[in-house]
Amino acid sequence: MLTTHVEKFSDGELFVKFNESVRGQVVFLIGKINMPYENFFELLMTIDAARRSSAKEVILLIPYLPHSRQERRDGQRTAISSRMIADMIQLMGADRIITLDLHTNAIEGFYKIPVDPLSSHRLFLDHIRQLGIKDLCLCSPDFGGIKRIKQYKKDLDTPMVVINKERLKPNAVSSMEIIGDVKGKNVIIVDDLVDTAGTLCKAADLLKSQGAISVRAYCTHGVLSGPALENIERSQIEKMYISDTVIESISHPKIEIISCASLLVKAIENVISNKSLSQL
Repeated sequence: MLTTHVEKFSDGELFVKFNESVRGQVVFLIGKINMPYENFFELLMTIDAARRSSAKEVILLIPYLPHSRQERRDGQRTAISSRMIADMIQLMGADRIITLDLHTNAIEGFYKIPVDPLSSHRLFLDHIRQLGIKDLCLCSPDFGGIKRIKQYKKDLDTPMVVINKERLKPNAVSSMEIIGDVKGKNVIIVDDLVDTAGTLCKAADLLKSQGAISVRAYCTHGVLSGPALENIERSQIEKMYISDTVIESISHPKIEIISCASLLVKAIENVISNKSLSQL
């Protein structure tokens, strides 16, 4: 396990140094770069330090790739920040990126280096099975998540519904409707990301109003910003399960964290032994 020395000067500038030699080695850099942005700049400096120290290969393990929702221009005079992230990472000399549940597959096209998007499917699937819930029904919170939910439907042999929603702006939905029947069902919503949880909580309330017995949610990336915790507390969500890609621990009666550490360890082992990552 390599260690680095990170220091901040009085003017705020960062200093990054490897404590051991990395010459000729395959270096895995593991980190969270969402907030603060200083974390991202530290990662860029660490990549550069590894390259200038003659590392054979630099592989980034970034469970949650921030700015994934800004993969296209949203109107005039706006940035495509997801592309900016990709350009900076590649400019510093990274050779490969391993991440978890990309918000959209289009992001892979921003990189000329290999991008390995792992899936939380097996992680969550095992947990759902352990719950042993009867009269189960799966729910995709939007049409974009249908492919994801169909895989769960196949593995669990359960019905599914989809929520059709019209969005006014980020984190604000004007209307939504359920396509399918949830009466008498214990519903599980599966999504890749929960931010303020406003839309997710509205979906849960709608599902309950349409006859669902209970509503649970599985979300890979628990950003949980702003009023998220309050929204979840007041909602009809019985339990929310998130991975630890953003938050490592939390004290909330309705939220439970499922560690993705074992999945990431297997990914590293497979890369080292030149095995496929697609079956993880």
